[in-house]
Amino acid sequence: MRQQRWGKAKVIGLVVVTYIFAKFQGGFSSWFLFYSSLVFLVYEMLAYFLMFSTLEVVREIDRNRLQDGDNVIVTIRLRRRIWFPLGWNVVVEPLPERLAGVYEPHRQLIFPWFKREVEFRYVIPNLPRGHYRLTNCIVSGGDFFGFFERRKVFALSQEFLVYPAYKELTHWALGDGSFSGNVHVAHRRSDDVAAVRGVREYHRGDRLSQIHWRASARGTGLKTKEFEHQAMNQAVFFLDVENASYRGQPAQTFEAAVKLTASLIAFANRNQYHYGLVYKQMERVSLSPAISHAHFLRVFDQLARVMPEGSEPFAKVIGREALEQPQGVTLIIVTPRVEKELISRLIALSQKGRRVQLFYVHAEHSLSEEQKRVLQLLSANKVTCTSIHLDTNEWMRIGGA
Repeated sequence: MRQQRWGKAKVIGLVVVTYIFAKFQGGFSSWFLFYSSLVFLVYEMLAYFLMFSTLEVVREIDRNRLQDGDNVIVTIRLRRRIWFPLGWNVVVEPLPERLAGVYEPHRQLIFPWFKREVEFRYVIPNLPRGHYRLTNCIVSGGDFFGFFERRKVFALSQEFLVYPAYKELTHWALGDGSFSGNVHVAHRRSDDVAAVRGVREYHRGDRLSQIHWRASARGTGLKTKEFEHQAMNQAVFFLDVENASYRGQPAQTFEAAVKLTASLIAFANRNQYHYGLVYKQMERVSLSPAISHAHFLRVFDQLARVMPEGSEPFAKVIGREALEQPQGVTLIIVTPRVEKELISRLIALSQKGRRVQLFYVHAEHSLSEEQKRVLQLLSANKVTCTSIHLDTNEWMRIGGA
């Protein structure tokens, strides 16, 4: 503001001085200087008022879904509706809040000259999992001679999600064989009409013999038969997002829990098993078991956004949400803390005939005696337990990468 005020005073002073000089001195040269200063004044006025009145700023990102560790390329375009030499522009791109302490805001100096459109790109590298929003773009500009400088904030908004990275597991068994790489049935129920329990939307990869032609002929798209044995291969993942569960834990504990959940879901999706996701952060998120590419994206959208900010006890969430899951659905529990209330909840579910598997995420390389006794108690009550270290290279106990 101070620079603008003194810049205006300098320009006006230049005109006044040349006018006084021409009045007293007279002659062609004196009046030529005065009229030249008038031309200069007109240019400065036009440059001042046209700096942002015809300027449009457009921001684009190359992708709105990325994976942990990817780079995002941001493109900025400055467009003007007229040709006019407006000096220079400095574009400042503030970073999302989560990245503010990691990288510096991007700054770009531009000399547009007579160009009506100027474009530049920059990269935000090595993005961690999360939900990001790029907001306002700050553009400063001034004339060639440095007499004024203006600044304007353009309200823009672009969002993108960074999915968690996951391990490509080749085998995952629950212990009873009901959720492993192969489905074991006494005979081929898929060819048995009596085994059909309903219909669902056709998904890519379904066999031609599984299409329900009568339901498809009603004009609502292709339908696929759903058989009784398929209902057994369903799992609902309960991710612990309670803040108290991660208090005092290493920072990467929650990321390991999310990555583990993503790895198991990717395995289930690859093997055409129905899967769902439940957690309670600020709001309840409950995705019913399904299998499709759109469902896979919905689940991973939630895994990208989730943070350990829940206030409701995880055991209470399981006790309430498990009642809404049908019999035959395997309950997958992912947590870094196994306390008394959670133990009693899991044992009660197991005693009611529910299939429960617990994944205990821990930072210690070896479990303490108390932790081992807790897991043995759960195993004795038919809760399948697996301890998972933060080091993803040790996940060979679940499957192979």
